[in-house]
Amino acid sequence: MILWAMPDSGARTMEDYAALVALFRKENPSIDLSVRVLTRNVLWRRIFTLKDPFHEEMPDLIQIPHYWTALIVKAGIAENLSQLDPGLTLTDSLPQLKENCYQPGTKDIYSYPWWFDLSALHYRVDHLKMVSSSPDEELKTWSGLLSVCAKLREKFKNVPGYYPMQNSDWRGSLSMRSALPCMWSRELNFFTEDRAATLVGSKEFKEALHDYITLALKEYMPILRERGSLGTIVSGKASMMLARKQGISTFSAHRGMRVRTVPVPMAGDKPAAYLSGMNLFINTFSQHKKDALQFIKFCARKDIQMRYATMIEAFPAFEYAFEPFLAQSPRLQTYKHILPSAQILPNMVIMGTVMEILKRVLAMCAAQIVEHRFTQALLDKELDMTAKEIEFLLSIYKG
Repeated sequence: MILWAMPDSGARTMEDYAALVALFRKENPSIDLSVRVLTRNVLWRRIFTLKDPFHEEMPDLIQIPHYWTALIVKAGIAENLSQLDPGLTLTDSLPQLKENCYQPGTKDIYSYPWWFDLSALHYRVDHLKMVSSSPDEELKTWSGLLSVCAKLREKFKNVPGYYPMQNSDWRGSLSMRSALPCMWSRELNFFTEDRAATLVGSKEFKEALHDYITLALKEYMPILRERGSLGTIVSGKASMMLARKQGISTFSAHRGMRVRTVPVPMAGDKPAAYLSGMNLFINTFSQHKKDALQFIKFCARKDIQMRYATMIEAFPAFEYAFEPFLAQSPRLQTYKHILPSAQILPNMVIMGTVMEILKRVLAMCAAQIVEHRFTQALLDKELDMTAKEIEFLLSIYKG
């Protein structure tokens, strides 16, 4: 049996998967499980080749971002888990995760929750104390964040390679996932309520995206630079980081470096955070569907949920494991207050494509900023063209 998975824990990915597989094999010695690690970009390309009868290697289980479920159902590559096991339910999964497990419009389960993460702002307490008497209060709003960035930039102006904000994107680019809270805080979404049209070309959407881009425009965050070469919290060359993963091992490994976690600053009138779930689905063409389902159920157990979430610094997807998990660390308790404001990307056939298109737009913005050619007019033009692409997709797939 083969699992296609993503690099959940960076450089430790293979080590962590080896530990997880060892636990599974101990309880299921008759099941031979192998893991193949693919980046999100590679997985996005290869997932459309699964219907090819001459596929070089047919996976049995596949890890996907939560918002791909409608797409894999539409593509006909996902097994109906409700038919495979009529007793399978989502009763114990976190409420926010359930919608993105079903075939839209039905209660048929096609992908199952594995783990999730939440966006938050992390900051070095020692650095922020130098520029703010009440960092938590000042960092409640996006304008407050930019003000703090300006003060930090001035405070550390003589430190080579310093940036107030560490770039959490592995490519060093601008991240749409990091920009989402700016949009949702303004009570905006990608689509109208009936999902018949897109709001990407609207004035409000353009302003929300510009909020996030300002971090790069004002050189508060490095872009298109080798990751870890500059502007990092651990090296002392950054003071804050917007990220989804908790970063506990990184922060805890450095004595004397106290890091505090707070909600993402509000760009609008309400708090907002991005909840990013990871699900597992069984390939329709698998010859080992029962074994694959056994692994899914294994991963959903409380002990495994807590263990794997700890390993990759994410969160358990089920309520029976989530509360005990948060109790392990005082800093994790912050996420209990962030979760109610968290939103997910909608479970729509075109959502994965929309995110790919917007990733391209932000990559273009990053290149223009580095070359000192960026203008709001260029961004507006790109988003207007993007809106037309999305409207075309909506006309074909009805979401």
